[in-house]
Amino acid sequence: MTRDAGTIRERIFQALIQRYKADGEEALVKIDALIRGEVVPGHNDVTGDIDKLLAKVADAEEKMATLRRHYGTN
Repeated sequence: MTRDAGTIRERIFQALIQRYKADGEEALVKIDALIRGEVVPGHNDVTGDIDKLLAKVADAEEKMATLRRHYGTN
């Protein structure tokens, strides 16, 4: 999609979808690193951090679903 393609509504919709996908993927990468033990030495609360990251993934997925439900089908 070129910068001028689509209506402003479509561009906003796509920008938000991309943001939510990136937020979810970033959290999943961090979870993978924690599970594999690729963390900074002295890291204390692995399960607590994974729980917080999973909440970010769920939040991003819920935002995408809500956006699609109310404003589009993409």
